[in-house]
Amino acid sequence: MISANSRKRDSARMQVRRYVMDLIYQCGGESVRLPSNKELAEELGIARSTAQLELKQLLKEGFLTSRHGIGTFTVPGKWGEQFQAPLIGILDGDGKIIYEPFYSLTLKCHVSMELAKMPTAIQEVRLFSERENDLFEELRSIRCDALVCLSPQKKQLPLLQKIQQYRPVVVVDTTLPGLTCIELDRYRKGRVLGEALLAEGRKEVIFLQNQRYHDTTFRGCRDLFAEAGVNIPENHFFLQKIDKLESLLKSGYRPQAVAPSLENFDAAAALLRKYGIDLHEECRMVSFMFKPETMPEPIMLFTFPFEEFGKETVKQVKKRLADPSLPPEHVVFDFHYTKTTV
Repeated sequence: MISANSRKRDSARMQVRRYVMDLIYQCGGESVRLPSNKELAEELGIARSTAQLELKQLLKEGFLTSRHGIGTFTVPGKWGEQFQAPLIGILDGDGKIIYEPFYSLTLKCHVSMELAKMPTAIQEVRLFSERENDLFEELRSIRCDALVCLSPQKKQLPLLQKIQQYRPVVVVDTTLPGLTCIELDRYRKGRVLGEALLAEGRKEVIFLQNQRYHDTTFRGCRDLFAEAGVNIPENHFFLQKIDKLESLLKSGYRPQAVAPSLENFDAAAALLRKYGIDLHEECRMVSFMFKPETMPEPIMLFTFPFEEFGKETVKQVKKRLADPSLPPEHVVFDFHYTKTTV
């Protein structure tokens, strides 16, 4: 059984490790004396014994050295020359995410890889505070040259606006007013889907996704259909509600295409099979991510621009490192989708 106290101690120890690593990075080839254990614990707001535990581990790993009667010092050049580059912090959501689905993880990987090619050093930012003022102080104290925020929530806007006074902030995959934001034109994505479905004569369509896709992808597909004289009823968008899909199928409705989220893909396919819907030709499942291994029937698969998200992020980070006074930009990019049946 995992102890809650153990987890809390580990989080505090990670703050000590981050403090030391930031110091080594920031000071390059210079050996820097650390504050006393008591001073460091007070600065980080943690127990002195916890600070001592992590410092002992860092001494053992060779990141620190102890000089008898003088103090504890960082070891210069521990990483050689590879860290002589901008340091970019990656904040994933609210900084407290533990488990991630395919989309979030793949987006973070591609954005991080493209940033690392600048070249830069990347640090993933984890936050431990609860109160807004404490969160601000914790985030401000993290040493980085720019902060890239992946899919932050609207409630984080005041915090990120304040942080922007200290370093460039670039938001990826959502829009927050007053910040530089990069997102995909998901309305256009919906129109691309609509064109592909109509080209195959698939006019009876169901969406099984979250609210974000209702206002973008679904609307784009629905508008494209309307221009072709075909109506997609509003009630054919199910807000992640498998039970509503089953009610519709039970009434005798036979869809020609279903666009579910990855989380609902298997459940939706199982329901369609249950009600005798042929997934080989009669109905086509749609994905913009990948084909699940559990899906033996063919699906309509579109490429997704993870790499382009990364490249657009790099453009903005470079611009803002060169001139932090630049006003915020709202970047909405399009993508040339490739469709295959696999």
